[in-house]
Amino acid sequence: MPVVEPLAQVRVRTTAVPRPVAKPVSRPDGTASSAPSSSFLNRLLVITIMGLCLWVGYKVATGNYYTPRSNFGFYLGVVGSTMMLLMLAYPLRKHVSFMQRWGALKNWFRLHMIMGIVGPTLVLFHSTFHLRSANATIALFSMLGVVISGIIGRFVYTKIHYGLYGRRATLGKIREELAGLSSEAKSRLHFAPRVEEWLQSFERDSMQLDRTFTSHLFSPLTIGLKRSILTFRCKRELQKILRTERHPDIRGGAPEAIQLASSYLRECERVAQFSTYERLFSLWHVLHIPLIYVLAACTIFHIVAAYMY
Repeated sequence: MPVVEPLAQVRVRTTAVPRPVAKPVSRPDGTASSAPSSSFLNRLLVITIMGLCLWVGYKVATGNYYTPRSNFGFYLGVVGSTMMLLMLAYPLRKHVSFMQRWGALKNWFRLHMIMGIVGPTLVLFHSTFHLRSANATIALFSMLGVVISGIIGRFVYTKIHYGLYGRRATLGKIREELAGLSSEAKSRLHFAPRVEEWLQSFERDSMQLDRTFTSHLFSPLTIGLKRSILTFRCKRELQKILRTERHPDIRGGAPEAIQLASSYLRECERVAQFSTYERLFSLWHVLHIPLIYVLAACTIFHIVAAYMY
């Protein structure tokens, strides 16, 4: 059963007084739901840093600048290993009673994320990207397992929280957000009946998925693909209509209408997938937490073995 009434049931046509331009939907963490320029700059910064790390890593792997046992390589390993051990502070802060008054949990989580990125990177540079012993190989692959698990967990985390450091979302709250976007779409996209029909159909289909294990497993891929295709179709249809016509409800022209349709589709997708990501996050915890302790044990064993031999 659809969460909100179908788009086709309400058609508000206005010819006298133009509607004010709608503001972006605000999240409970106080941020707007879309910030294209900030997102672009963040992605550009991440890509630049990753490119620089890859270039330096290639130089280290193919050159002969230092070894893991040299002073520089040794201290890279010490700092990186210390950072990875400090990652344990976050789960301790969450579950140890006397530590639960030590600052805001989101700051500990931020520190956990930073340590989980910088620490393994330093350890990789410590190894000069070569496997020299069985002990080092086991420690390295344990670390990579935790890193990959952490990346997956970060992705799933953002699907059920408002941003990376925002509070956890609820199904009821995101349904309210979908209802708000639905009302806005009904009143402002009346000039594009095909787009309205597509949005209504996508909402209906996404809310009526089977809740079997297979459906939960593949729904992020199937719904995401359908949303991408439908976003492209809506964009093309709205551009065609607004190329020759102007509508008082869409002062920003085609880009504003496309953004409205895209936001609505994303919110439908989010409501449909919310339960799936909640289950995945619970399963991820079962895997990730033991991996962290295995990594801590392997790191300590590697350090002891390096000193002894």
